[in-house]
Amino acid sequence: MKTSNKLAILSILLFFLMASATFAADDGNTKPRLTTGGTFTGTVADIINETSVVGNVKGVSCHFPNSASGSLTFTVNGATAQTINLPGGVPDINGEKHTGWIPMNIRFTSSIRVQVSGNGTVECDLSWALD
Repeated sequence: MKTSNKLAILSILLFFLMASATFAADDGNTKPRLTTGGTFTGTVADIINETSVVGNVKGVSCHFPNSASGSLTFTVNGATAQTINLPGGVPDINGEKHTGWIPMNIRFTSSIRVQVSGNGTVECDLSWALD
């Protein structure tokens, strides 16, 4: 194979590798946020309730001090609410359960509302950013 053919193939491969890395990048100059919210048995609490904003929910981590279970409800751009059930987590040395960080990539262009609810105490940290 000629050297020029090898260079052409190498150039094409490098282009595709660089393009995939570019698509994985976060868009815009984001302003990072970390918001905490919690709830007790039978209550619902807002972790984020913002309108007229553009951004991205990056991830969530929840803590269940009394081995409860809970759920997170996401309402993106005023659309139908989507719920993620959190059945508990992995126990730590004290027996309290944690989910660890759950990565997400929830893009919003006009509003975002994230609510937590549970059958006991549920505390969640939410990593998000505004463009």
